[in-house]
Amino acid sequence: MYGKKAIKREIYQIIIPMILENILQISANLVITAMVGRLLANDISAQGICIRITDTLWCFYKGVAIGATVLIARAYGAGRHQECRKIAEQTMLTELIIVLIFQVVLYFQAPLFLGFFSKDAQILSLAQGYMKTIVFGFPFVVIMTVVTASFQGYGNTKVPMYIAVLMNVVNIVCGYCFIFGAFGVPGMGIKGAAAALVTAQAVGACTGLYLLYKKKGGLFRKMPAAHRFFSFDRRCIYDIYTTGIPAALESMFWQFSAIILSKVILFYGNQAFAAYQLGIQAEEITEMPAIGFSTASTTLAARAIGRQDEELRKIYFKELLKVGVVISSITSLLLIFLPRFFMTLMTDKPELQAIGVVYVFVMGFIQIPQNLSRIYNGTIRAMGYKNAPMLVAGFGIWIVRIPLCMLAAYVLGLPLTAVWLIIAVDQVSRFLLSAVLYYRINKKRERAIQTV
Repeated sequence: MYGKKAIKREIYQIIIPMILENILQISANLVITAMVGRLLANDISAQGICIRITDTLWCFYKGVAIGATVLIARAYGAGRHQECRKIAEQTMLTELIIVLIFQVVLYFQAPLFLGFFSKDAQILSLAQGYMKTIVFGFPFVVIMTVVTASFQGYGNTKVPMYIAVLMNVVNIVCGYCFIFGAFGVPGMGIKGAAAALVTAQAVGACTGLYLLYKKKGGLFRKMPAAHRFFSFDRRCIYDIYTTGIPAALESMFWQFSAIILSKVILFYGNQAFAAYQLGIQAEEITEMPAIGFSTASTTLAARAIGRQDEELRKIYFKELLKVGVVISSITSLLLIFLPRFFMTLMTDKPELQAIGVVYVFVMGFIQIPQNLSRIYNGTIRAMGYKNAPMLVAGFGIWIVRIPLCMLAAYVLGLPLTAVWLIIAVDQVSRFLLSAVLYYRINKKRERAIQTV
């Protein structure tokens, strides 16, 4: 028998540091966004279209790292500790090679990609400067995702939280100096925001590597390498990427849709797009406690599966759902009743606040289904159904969100609020599909166990 108090304690030991990490990370992003929000609408739009591209790449890095987290958690649960180091290092090596290609292409061909979003010469000029700075942080982002995956696979979410504290302090301090100019540093506008972020990423990556490999207290200190870092293990790489790529595609679907959606919203004008970017950041304030649900459910389910303990997996799942409902209910009420407060934090421009308030209000009604979907999909992935969460995301985005948004804007000429409502319908449809898939998979597993 499992003590529910012990199970809850284990869940909270994993999820609370993740919540704090997300709060710190998003808070820093919000501070930087608020700083940029004090600049001109063109600056906000320029940063926004760059973020659409860089976030798409981040989804790839993070998705592959999720594959590493699943495999590390299973190996750790089964007691194969040396395998954990190999998985982490193979992930890091292969991703660094891939990211080098992304860096070169985006640095030299930035106008080609940025031109998809806007034809405004001033916005494109600002965006190009931002992009040519931010690409230098790509290797650091890869290292950080692998470091985080390694610690989370072990169930240690405190170390990534501490690294996030350090990164955010660096990002905020450097952001203020580089954006507006201070302490002898000239103000660089959104180029300064990019430079501050790269600096913070470099500090975080170096700190993460130190904590992985330091002689005293490092995560891999008791696990001498069974292979050379610059050698390739084809089987290990295959397992990492076949598990991680579906997770990456799931997130990249959203990013691709965000690119198209950005184009749709720009149809309503630059101010509409700038308000949308700020509205997303405002919504993230209340998403901070829930973002860790997906990783927590994946880690805990994979660990239980590694131990071959089906009952423990089910208990983890049920307790996570309870926590998810409580937290999501609170965040939902905050967005519904205080949308103007959140938008005021983002910008002092009334015209942008007015547009963003409606977006934030609508998003308040989908917090519960959106956050519970993360728990369902994280557990489904850990159960070995790598492609299911990706297919769910694909259905919601490409069957519901994108076609209906394009129809509303380009064909029917509906107001911008219709786009916000379609986004909400997409999230609800994905939640329902995830729930149905989970219970079907669960029944299938139960039948398989009974026949063994």
